[in-house]
Amino acid sequence: MKKVNVVLFSGGRGSQALTRQLVSNPQVRLTLAINGYDDGLSTGEVRRFLGDSLGPSDFRKNASTVARALASCSSELIDLLDLRFPDGYTPQQAHASLESMRGVAPVPADAFNARVGELLAVFESPARVALDARLGSFLAELDSGGRNFDFSDCSIGNLVFAGCFLATDRDFNRAIDDYCSLMNVPQGIVTNVTAGTNVFLVAVDHDGGLLASEADIVDSSRRNYIAAIYLVDRPPGEWLSDKAGDSLHSALSRHAIRIEPNAGLLATIAAADFIVYAPGTQHSSLLPSYMTPGLGRAIAANSAAVKVLVTNIQEDAEIPDISAVEIVDKALYYLRECDVLRIPAPFLITHYLLNDPASNEQGTPYVPLGQLHTIEDPRLVRIANFEDGGSGRHNAQKVLMPFIESFVAREQRTSVAVLLQDTRSLDKVAQSILEAARAGLAELRADVTFCYCTDRALDKQLAEALPFRLCYVEPGAGDEGLRKAVLDAGTDYVILFESSGMYRGEDIDSLVSLLSGGRLDAVWGSRRLSVRDIRESYHLRYQRSPVLGAVSYLGSYLLSLTFLFLYGRYISDSLSGVRAVRSAYLRDPSVRLDDKRLNYNLLSRMLRDQAELFETPVRFFSLAPDKANRTTVGDGLRCMLEIFKWRLRRS
Repeated sequence: MKKVNVVLFSGGRGSQALTRQLVSNPQVRLTLAINGYDDGLSTGEVRRFLGDSLGPSDFRKNASTVARALASCSSELIDLLDLRFPDGYTPQQAHASLESMRGVAPVPADAFNARVGELLAVFESPARVALDARLGSFLAELDSGGRNFDFSDCSIGNLVFAGCFLATDRDFNRAIDDYCSLMNVPQGIVTNVTAGTNVFLVAVDHDGGLLASEADIVDSSRRNYIAAIYLVDRPPGEWLSDKAGDSLHSALSRHAIRIEPNAGLLATIAAADFIVYAPGTQHSSLLPSYMTPGLGRAIAANSAAVKVLVTNIQEDAEIPDISAVEIVDKALYYLRECDVLRIPAPFLITHYLLNDPASNEQGTPYVPLGQLHTIEDPRLVRIANFEDGGSGRHNAQKVLMPFIESFVAREQRTSVAVLLQDTRSLDKVAQSILEAARAGLAELRADVTFCYCTDRALDKQLAEALPFRLCYVEPGAGDEGLRKAVLDAGTDYVILFESSGMYRGEDIDSLVSLLSGGRLDAVWGSRRLSVRDIRESYHLRYQRSPVLGAVSYLGSYLLSLTFLFLYGRYISDSLSGVRAVRSAYLRDPSVRLDDKRLNYNLLSRMLRDQAELFETPVRFFSLAPDKANRTTVGDGLRCMLEIFKWRLRRS
């Protein structure tokens, strides 16, 4: 089965639930698109030490999430990489600990190294060798440069990533792949949005003040009302010390850098079926990713993909008092490269998933919906309670699975049985089958079986040459034999096709194509949608009896109006000989396939159940009166009674 290609724009841990749901699904091929502008705590220390590297932390966190979900390596290895040195750990203590991890020095006697020893004890040899090599690269750089490093609260994984960066000739994106390989995470799942250029994220708040780092932007000790974000070519320093207000914006604009996007990610986006803008810290993890030059155009160019923006459930320090609608507006602003690109919103986001909480009890405030009327197209908006209990996190099943299931349904082959009725002529049956074949039935995403009942079966060699299966029913099998033939194969739908010569076999293809995906319960062929054909038919059949023609004409409309009156749905051609229904409607033994009331039995049942029924035009030939299967006045009255009978029954 073809996999669903999903690109998820993510931060560090904010979208873990979505990531786990997607990467664990065997029907999904996932790419996590992340930026490396993090510069807080140990990540900032790694960036300062290396001098020309982006931040590894979010890539490390996502690699751990994927590795746990896929069980691609031992949990002990993941635990070790996520383990942090204790606060206040000195460089000498950390150096000794790292050397002991490499097996070239004694293990220090403290609780931290005891835990390290427990984890290392279960490693297989390849993992130990790989870990030793990366830590060795970091220690060699530390020992050769004469620079200090603050190991306090630093994760071991960040040091290993630094070793990967050094071992790959300081190529950040190759370092991501190298780090992921330690945990056997498939290459390409964890991906940088850029080509790896080292840049720095800063912001200006609504008061004109500078937030000089990513760490300042997400600082939870204050509420940051952010007016704009910038990616600059150097850390803020003296060149910004005397700037404020408009001059600050001007200085940042002069030093803003137009970064190169990751060409591999752009190619992945071009082939994506599903693009997800995840929730998270908007001004550090997500919006800076969207402002990558060329990214918005690449997303817009993929017109076939579904593109879903999931807004935050609860507010963060960098989005205080912001609404879900404002999050949508900000995402569009940066995807359009700060409104330079005039791309219509549906090219960038096809669905907005806005959380409407079940309750808003005291605690972390929920993100309000905002001014929904400002969203121009309501078809883009989905509002629901997407929270997992009261956790403040999204329920991935609610958020993602409706979309994934729709993609899977597209790829699933629909199973259809076609019952060729109202003839014992093998020539007429063959003509219907060949017309369907020439129209391209074999190219549709469906497994089709033709069932027919004629005086003799089609030659075996001819039957085997057809691109679909034939099922021959002996003439004496009766209604039960026909029912068994069309239902025993476990088909999803049954097409009842009058093969008398009135209808064209090409219309079988039209019905099958409409059934793919499984959304519809029935497809009804209508001759009345072709006014010229229906007039020619009446002229031929009733040219010698205009009174009978008028009765037939008005009677058919009366039957259609009865459906409108009793069920609220007008069926233009209730007498059609081309119709497809879910096979479940034929399983009731009271449904007789050879009964003239069959159409009215089926339509009444389906309309009573409020089934999804679609009418489509069908072509037909006008047959001479002696060849046509007429419906008499008595037949019409019995059909009318059938409609009333099912309207009065319970569902």
